[in-house]
Amino acid sequence: MIQKGARDVHDPMLGLDVERLEKEIQSYEEWLDERTEEAYKIAEVARKKGLDHSLEVEIPRASDLASRTEKLLVEHLEGAEVADDIRKLLAEFDRETTSIKMATIVAKRFRDNGYDLQKSIDVGLRVGLAILTEAVLVAPLEGISEVRLLPNLDGTQFLSIHFAGPIRAAGGTAQALAVLIGDMIRRELNVDAYKPSDGEVERVKEEFGLYRGNLQYRPPPEEVDTIVRACPVMVNGESTEDIECAGYGRVRNIDEARIRGGVLLVIGEGLCLKAPKIQRHTERLNVPGWDFISAFANKGKEKASESEASGFKSRRVPVISKFMKDIIAGRPVFGAPLEPGGFRLRYGRARPSGLAAGSCNAASMSAMDDFIAVGTQMKIERPGKACAITPCDIAEGPWAILRSGEFKQYNDSESFNKDRSQISSIWDNGELVLGYGEFMENNKNLVPAAYSHDWWAADLIDALDSEQAVDEFCRFIGFERKDMPDGTPGLPLNQDTDLDARFHVRRKWRDCLISLNPKWEAAKEIAIRFSTSLVGSNNPWWLDLPIEWVPALLKSIETATVRDGNLRFIGGVKGWNYKDMDELRPEKEDEINYQEIPGPSIPVEDGIFSDSIPHGWVLRIHGLVKGSALMLGLAHHHEGNDLIITEGWEALLDGLGYSLKGNAPMKIEDAGAVFSDRIDELRSAAVTISEERSRKKELERERATVRIAAETNARQRGLGIAETDKIGRDAANKLPDPGPIDPEKYLRAQILEDDHIVDGILTQIRLISRLRWEHSAPVRVGCRMGRPEKSAPREKPTVHSLFPIELYGGNQRLIANAAEQKDLRVQMGVRFCTVCEKKSPMINCHHRKLDDFGEEKAGEVCGGRTELRVSSEKENARRRGELQTVRIDNILEDARISLGLDRVPKRMKGLKKLMSKNQTPEPLEKGILRAKHGLPVFRDGTIRFDMSDVPVTHFTPEEVGVEWSQLKHLGYTHDCFGEELHRDDQMLEIFPQDFILAKNGADYFVRAAQYIDELLVRFYGMEPYYHVEKAEDLVGHLICALAPHTSGGVLSRLIGFTDSSGGYAHPLFHAAKRRNCDGDEDAIMLLMDGLLNFSRDILPSNRGGKMDAPLVLTTRLNPTEVDKEALNVDSAWHYERWFYEATLEQPHPKTLADKMDFIERRLGTIGAVRGLGYTHSTKSMSEGPPLSAYKTLETMIDKMNGQLSLGHRLRGVDVRTVASSVVRSHFLPDLRGNLVAFTRQKVRCLKCGHSYRRMPLAGKCIQPKKLTGRGMSAFGVKKSEGDMCNGNLALTVTEGAVRKYIKVTKHVMETYGVDQYTRQNVEWLADSVESLFNNDNAKQLSLSDFL
Repeated sequence: MIQKGARDVHDPMLGLDVERLEKEIQSYEEWLDERTEEAYKIAEVARKKGLDHSLEVEIPRASDLASRTEKLLVEHLEGAEVADDIRKLLAEFDRETTSIKMATIVAKRFRDNGYDLQKSIDVGLRVGLAILTEAVLVAPLEGISEVRLLPNLDGTQFLSIHFAGPIRAAGGTAQALAVLIGDMIRRELNVDAYKPSDGEVERVKEEFGLYRGNLQYRPPPEEVDTIVRACPVMVNGESTEDIECAGYGRVRNIDEARIRGGVLLVIGEGLCLKAPKIQRHTERLNVPGWDFISAFANKGKEKASESEASGFKSRRVPVISKFMKDIIAGRPVFGAPLEPGGFRLRYGRARPSGLAAGSCNAASMSAMDDFIAVGTQMKIERPGKACAITPCDIAEGPWAILRSGEFKQYNDSESFNKDRSQISSIWDNGELVLGYGEFMENNKNLVPAAYSHDWWAADLIDALDSEQAVDEFCRFIGFERKDMPDGTPGLPLNQDTDLDARFHVRRKWRDCLISLNPKWEAAKEIAIRFSTSLVGSNNPWWLDLPIEWVPALLKSIETATVRDGNLRFIGGVKGWNYKDMDELRPEKEDEINYQEIPGPSIPVEDGIFSDSIPHGWVLRIHGLVKGSALMLGLAHHHEGNDLIITEGWEALLDGLGYSLKGNAPMKIEDAGAVFSDRIDELRSAAVTISEERSRKKELERERATVRIAAETNARQRGLGIAETDKIGRDAANKLPDPGPIDPEKYLRAQILEDDHIVDGILTQIRLISRLRWEHSAPVRVGCRMGRPEKSAPREKPTVHSLFPIELYGGNQRLIANAAEQKDLRVQMGVRFCTVCEKKSPMINCHHRKLDDFGEEKAGEVCGGRTELRVSSEKENARRRGELQTVRIDNILEDARISLGLDRVPKRMKGLKKLMSKNQTPEPLEKGILRAKHGLPVFRDGTIRFDMSDVPVTHFTPEEVGVEWSQLKHLGYTHDCFGEELHRDDQMLEIFPQDFILAKNGADYFVRAAQYIDELLVRFYGMEPYYHVEKAEDLVGHLICALAPHTSGGVLSRLIGFTDSSGGYAHPLFHAAKRRNCDGDEDAIMLLMDGLLNFSRDILPSNRGGKMDAPLVLTTRLNPTEVDKEALNVDSAWHYERWFYEATLEQPHPKTLADKMDFIERRLGTIGAVRGLGYTHSTKSMSEGPPLSAYKTLETMIDKMNGQLSLGHRLRGVDVRTVASSVVRSHFLPDLRGNLVAFTRQKVRCLKCGHSYRRMPLAGKCIQPKKLTGRGMSAFGVKKSEGDMCNGNLALTVTEGAVRKYIKVTKHVMETYGVDQYTRQNVEWLADSVESLFNNDNAKQLSLSDFL
């Protein structure tokens, strides 16, 4: 049943079968609940057998945020119930307000119940922070180490919040709000405000100056001063860095001199960066004492108002070059910021994208030399910082130049790979599909849309407003009416219009229209009749062609002919040679010799706004005619010396004022005069702008002189740095700026220059041609490779059993090797058996029973449950274990016998030591079975598999390798269009908690399931659970997924497999893990594995030890309780015409939000989780290279050569910039570091491994010799008396290690070129190395030196 009572054409619920979707999701959630309950019951029975750390399952279930908060903070709440209160507040307020109110309620309640002030504040603050972070992060547990009540100088008490490193995971907003929550609690409990001393303020300034870590924002000293003095709560923290503060190291209320990383995070990335959000809450809640935050909140607005006051507002799309700063060796750049040749932006969301993932054609992935695969991270220019890449075959593929001179587009990877060896240059990367929601989430203005098939279809949908119009369109396009969708998409609205039916008609028409590629005559007729622009090959990249080239191009067109339906330029490529493309572009282009360039020797105009001819290197290598065809994106090939343009030439002629007369172009408009007038206007504007810039430059020079003089005087008076800078700025600003000589003329020149940069020659094309023209490539998106995709077990280091063996197992930590020594002396928790009362470090007493003769009986142990006993001196220790001696050989043999195995796996690996608080090892039987199945264990006792996060909202049964009938049993009864499921190629909408696993993880989880079954049977004495023999048997089983920085798992169901190296799931599911899909990696585990084997008692006790652990399991996904980024995911089936037109003004996405279809607008309805749409489909969501070349290339040198070789072939990349950056960021630091390490190195004994700072005078190792074998060493005696090791000594840093990058660095400089500064830096360092290893005064000469 379609939803009735429809609202308006922008209602996101249009077209949804609400009743069916609600039944499906209800049935799905009931299925999950039943299977989860079944799994928990089995695990509870197993736990009650007393073989694990706890008698209960240690992963509590939570169905909502309130329940998660209560269970995550169970140790802090001490039995207090808060879930119901949180639910009531969430029903009335947003999450931020709820967190603030709930924190004060809990703190006051604890205080009223007799808890001390410090404890009350601590618990309230943690509850507030948990609500802010969806109660899945470790920040509420470990991001706040403690709160203290400290004294002000006047004796009053103030609140000091001590932040620790894990607070980073909470994000800037939560960090800042934690401070605000602390202040609200303080006021509620009548604690005074913080009044810092000068030393405390200066300490924070010094820490910011010394900190070397990454901060999104590093506030200047004056901003730090403002915040620390005004903030009513002290932002304090643990020392996290090794660097100590020298000037203000010992300051009251601060424990140590070392830098406190948490303080800098909260102030820099929290209070400074998130000031607007904090201001919104402080003003709404009328919180006094937070007026200082407005100075930071309004900082950007002041700059904007200043630019508007100047009278000129640029239309240019701003360049964002931040992603280019950290180019990494081996990871290529795919396009410079806004550079022609890079990825062209296309608005939309492909079905395997959203939540920071973008899509491109699989051929584009191949064209990037396979460096991009599904799930590979790309650092991008806009709208966000990064995105994961997924395939979309509707997106246009790359354009390439072959050695034969042919210029063609590839829209599938098969055709590209076939021609790969013949391709000389990638001229255009193709399209990158990114949704409106990505701009919304990243708070970035929209940029002008390209006139793609999407916009063309949107124009036509509105223009086809009658059956007559539809018939005309079918006649133009050459289709029968019955071959097109039913209905009339553009029918005018009236009171009787069924908006749901209208919605489906328009959706079907749009899907049909974007697949059409009309020929020139049809496209022209459609453009004239329906006022559309031209699309595809009929719409050249006018913006890329410099206006300076056009007069010469017009002359060459007059000599062209039309033959066999193609435009032929006689002699257009005479002298062209593909080898010229292999040469490195010069840093500065020399003057063009027109007699030597390929094709006609017609000179082009000199540069207008630059000293050189725009794209001079294209003119030099390809000539005028071919260069113009390349920049306009016109497919062509060579026949001898002739250039044959096969597509788009009609549009070229029409746009430049030509028609056809017979076989020759005929001028119908005086385009030469139009362009000549425009060039004259632009040259005049260029002169005006140059004069003004010269005037400003001279003014700045005078101001600099005044500023330097004022600053010098201030320093001589002994003033501080901040005061000195202010005096210098004030003095410089006293020199007035009289402004331009002729303000109106300068404003006109600015507008003219700006319009030319934004529109290029399209302004003149629109004057010349009677057709409508829109930009086909207005915006390119610069990008480079980030992290490669991942799909692999969590196995570094490989451990099978969480049992400590120190160094007894050798370098590989083999338990079998340790067992050969029989007795192990390791640190473990002190436990005593409740049955025999003997000391045993195991959960169950390991001591063997005795027979009638007092002999131990192998395989028969006491088995009584042990209790932990902690000595008084260890009570508050981080780790409570003590050194104990255990018979590992007996424990291992008894475990083997109890499991009924013939032998213990030889390659079974243990730990060096336990890092948990109580240091109690897990049962050795679990490790034996893991080793038998070849499964590593993570530190929390579970078996993990890591995968890159990839979003998907729709899939087909055939692409996940599962038959439709099996999926139907799992609840997929209908496809996304409402048709009953009966085929493998039907499009299904994925349920929000379903998961599609990478195929290389299928075998891994088959072994994991078999391990769990064997554990249940052999260890717990129960029935098997999984009964899995092959990968298909895993379908329908439950898993738990979690992100490394969180402490909460999310319940999921496995429904299929994919060939790519990523884990596909619903965007809301990834958001529930507090993740997006910009290249992040997360882990999954079998649910039963977590229920049986996870324990809080084996988690590391150090800071951050509770991260990446399933302390709570979310069983129900609620869109209102996940990371808010997911709410901006597009859910529309297509964008309307008004959207594309609106982008031309570059509006902020929020101004269009009330008309757009994204998840946030669907909240409170079934539409938030079901009934989502996608704008672009693809034939396979795993299409593209199986692995990134970064993973398949073996050495770093190979990766780097691949990076630079690709950069050389990409038009949108200056390989010299890439090479310089790689040398500066990778080779130079390594070379410098190795050089320093060589001069400071130690010497090491090759026999015993001992290191010496200085060479012993004996020239040999002088360490006492270590005893080996049995004897006294078994009793702890490790050293003999008198004897020395006498091992040979060697350097720890060799000459080869210092020299290893010099040769390759010089190769990079010679082959790809670097800037002059980098070249001199390398040469100086190379000379330093030579000077270190060679005697400068004694040079070895050969006979050839004298000849």
